[in-house]
Amino acid sequence: MELKTPKSSSTSKTSNTSGIGAPPAPERFLRGRQKRNRPTRRIGKLLLKSVALVLALVSLVTAFVWIVTAAGRAPELAVHRILVEGNEQLSDGEILELLELSERANILMLDLEQVRAKLFRSAWVAEVEIERVLPATLQLVIRERQPVAVAVLDELYLLASDGTMLDQLSPRYDIENLLLARGLGDGDGLVPERAALAGRLSAELIRDKRLTSLVSELDVSEGRDSVVLRLRAPAVTALVHGDSMIERLTEMVPLLVGIQEQYAELDVVDLRFEGRAYLRIRGKPGSRLGGTHTQAVFASGGAPF
Repeated sequence: MELKTPKSSSTSKTSNTSGIGAPPAPERFLRGRQKRNRPTRRIGKLLLKSVALVLALVSLVTAFVWIVTAAGRAPELAVHRILVEGNEQLSDGEILELLELSERANILMLDLEQVRAKLFRSAWVAEVEIERVLPATLQLVIRERQPVAVAVLDELYLLASDGTMLDQLSPRYDIENLLLARGLGDGDGLVPERAALAGRLSAELIRDKRLTSLVSELDVSEGRDSVVLRLRAPAVTALVHGDSMIERLTEMVPLLVGIQEQYAELDVVDLRFEGRAYLRIRGKPGSRLGGTHTQAVFASGGAPF
């Protein structure tokens, strides 16, 4: 009797063998439907955030510009008061002319460096501090240059300690304690180095009341190595070096009376050499000296002039 394997049995075995370890049908379907995160979606989100940030910045800038523009047109912020301190030579009116501010000048929109530059157009202004005081006040603190001598050029000018020509001399200026400064120019005009030297030396002299009353004028034609001073009493000429002028004059002041008594015809005192002084004596007509005579005092040696 021939036995035949039922087809159903073999089919079931085959299907069982091929299905070992495979997931159930529903799980395979779920895997096929899962969504993956793609880089393009991340880039899109970053772009959206960047656009939002840019729009926010544009809005802030626009708002700021609008506020500044509105403030610039606000009448409450127009400069109504200018407070000035430290001006003695410059009048308030002269300062206003230098500033050149319009009636609608806004205190927030003022360029303070430009204001400062306008004030420096005056030779009197040495330093200036500028401050805004809201809502409508501009405060100026000025330090002016002070005259230390009267410079002799083609006209007479007031000279500051840094060599600046302040103004042409006029009756309104008090020059009682000022020196007369000569030799500041040559054939081509003012020599700035000489003007600076004369200003510095004059400032040093007028700090000491004794020297101010002693010296009437100075001449810097030969530079700092040989500065010529005209003395009031005695009426003689002193030659000094610019670097040691104050020291040598201070040494000489107590001796002047005795020198004048001993040398009535004293003409020149040379103090340019350290530790020495030389006197030039005027010779009387018909005297044995027959002209000038030079004698060293205080210390021996040195070169007579």
